[in-house]
Amino acid sequence: MTPEQVLTLAGVVVSLVAVLATFLGTRGKTKTDAKTALDARIDARVKAELDRVYARLDEFEERDKKRTSAFTRILRAIAAQWTGDSRGPNLDPADIAEIEDTIPPQWIR
Repeated sequence: MTPEQVLTLAGVVVSLVAVLATFLGTRGKTKTDAKTALDARIDARVKAELDRVYARLDEFEERDKKRTSAFTRILRAIAAQWTGDSRGPNLDPADIAEIEDTIPPQWIR
């Protein structure tokens, strides 16, 4: 072998060793970075889903408060018919509309 070939072969061997050392040195960091990125994506998805669920829960709570208030007003109007001279309860149509989906179909005339 000529000195140029030996020098080229030594350079290739040193380069391969350097590439292998770099690969082995950064392999754990790369896996850690990938896991960290995956955890961040999962956390973002979970946070978005929780925000959506909490917003939906707030909607249900608000609807439940309105419905409960309507029931209360209706029951008070029904109770007031026995204490007064009225021929029946004075029900607000908005209250009836609020609870309409909770009234059994056989009760509706």
